[in-house]
Amino acid sequence: MIQSSASDSKLVKVGKLTSLILAVISILIAPMVANAPDGLYQLMQQLNGIFFIPIASVLIAGFFMPKISAVGAKAGLAVGFSFYILTTFLLEVDIHFIHIWGIEFLLNLGVMYLVSLKFPAKVVEAIPQGPINLQEWKFAKPLSIVLCVVTVMIYWFLGR
Repeated sequence: MIQSSASDSKLVKVGKLTSLILAVISILIAPMVANAPDGLYQLMQQLNGIFFIPIASVLIAGFFMPKISAVGAKAGLAVGFSFYILTTFLLEVDIHFIHIWGIEFLLNLGVMYLVSLKFPAKVVEAIPQGPINLQEWKFAKPLSIVLCVVTVMIYWFLGR
């Protein structure tokens, strides 16, 4: 994707370099995993918060706060990412990481709102070209019934 005209030998070199970088990162992270006080599952939940809360706050703000701009969303992602890593892994904060998630969520909403006040969203109105077809798709109801039945069957099969 980056250099589509690259030769096969160049691709192999880049692949080897990428593998080396990932191996070094894995070696550096291994002691953190081995020394996780609450176990691997709890560590994975903490690591999940690095990306989940900033992305979730941007999505929720996008749905319920229409004046949030793209610049505000990007600032919220950056602040949330930095705040969580700082408070969870670098500083000795005596708060459970789930409480940090709540604080981070509110902080992200505040940052997105304030940045969006300074850099407002550009409003683009789509004007439909011609009449809009509002007729219901003829397979909507049968397909929704099939999907519900399949979902119940999956739950029943996995729950046995």
